[in-house]
Amino acid sequence: MKCRSCGGENFTSILNLGLHPWCNDFLTKEEVGAEKFYPLHLVYCDSCELLQLDHTVPKETMFKQHDYVSGTTKTLRNHFLRLAQENKAEFNLCSDDLIIDIGGNDGTQLQEYQRIGLTNVVNIESADNIAELSRQNNVPVINEFFNEETVMKNFKKGEAKLINASGVFFHLEELHSVIRGINYVLADDGVFIVQFMYAGTMIEKLNFDTIYHEHLCYYTLISLMNLLVDYDLEVFDAYPSDIHSGSIIAKVYKKKFSDKLDIMPHTGRFIETLNKDYDYNKDSFINFGKYITSIKDRLKNFLSVLKESGQTIYAYGAPAKGNTLLNYFEIDNTLIDKCVEVNELKIGKYLPKSHIPIIKESKEDLPNYYLLLSHNFEKEILEKNKDIIEKGVKFIIPFPEIKIVGGING
Repeated sequence: MKCRSCGGENFTSILNLGLHPWCNDFLTKEEVGAEKFYPLHLVYCDSCELLQLDHTVPKETMFKQHDYVSGTTKTLRNHFLRLAQENKAEFNLCSDDLIIDIGGNDGTQLQEYQRIGLTNVVNIESADNIAELSRQNNVPVINEFFNEETVMKNFKKGEAKLINASGVFFHLEELHSVIRGINYVLADDGVFIVQFMYAGTMIEKLNFDTIYHEHLCYYTLISLMNLLVDYDLEVFDAYPSDIHSGSIIAKVYKKKFSDKLDIMPHTGRFIETLNKDYDYNKDSFINFGKYITSIKDRLKNFLSVLKESGQTIYAYGAPAKGNTLLNYFEIDNTLIDKCVEVNELKIGKYLPKSHIPIIKESKEDLPNYYLLLSHNFEKEILEKNKDIIEKGVKFIIPFPEIKIVGGING
């Protein structure tokens, strides 16, 4: 294996989670038991400091058809609107400025740009079924993988004023081809906005469930900068966001054309974020891996006690990350009866390996306990379910420690 960023060949093992099915491989009844398994091993590049997986599930397996839809949560839509408003004001974006979203899913992010009058938008979305949702949402879409070839075929050099990569930059099998494509289509005075789940937050919150096959890279600000420097791309602004349990929003320009942007070389919040970044180093990653290994049986034992006492337990939400948690902890349909969802693409299917059936969320079918798999939207979900919590339904929050919301512990 060679490093996805620098090409180096020296690695340190951080956390080996064993063999897992692809996390978004939600199963039909006929497919239960026939899912494929792949290594899930997090390693650290000793040269450029990038955390990454040492095995790649082909992008065509993961991203030509999938069931994740970004428009299902109010929290994410509100986040996208705030970011669109911020970028419009900061970079003086006009209605005819081209905005490209890399892997823009169902178009939710670009809908927020449209909402504030920036209508020259294009979504580059590889999944056939999700690209169709983008069309239905009146967001123009190119149904292809974003890479250098796709960009040069569909756009002129320097055509885009803003390029967005929201929760997708760590998915990229063709990482360097993607960056070359960004460099080609980004205007000299353009800005690349990359939003990535932060490796530092994973360490702090112990939410190892963000490790799954779609997430090939786990960035700190430093490792992102190490990747971009060879392309003369520089991060000039970066700040933390609560979205997805803890992310960084980084803003990037072409360094040699920085005089075309009326901005400081580095913002104050960039410097503050970078200073915190130094805490997340090789030793902290090794300690994180050791701790996750040490608590492997904790949640399963907790649920087993509840089950043996006659309590019913459902999972709340069927995010990809939930499959990492369940499958590493060896929690299956003998402990959790059902998983509730609002995403119609998942309802009626089964979680891979654990084989827990996914049903439509209903206030008419309630357990004693919900295990909150979609814990990155904890605040929104608990607010939405205040009524059933008051009636006695309890929510189990798995990270950073097991916490019960509702009942005498709520």
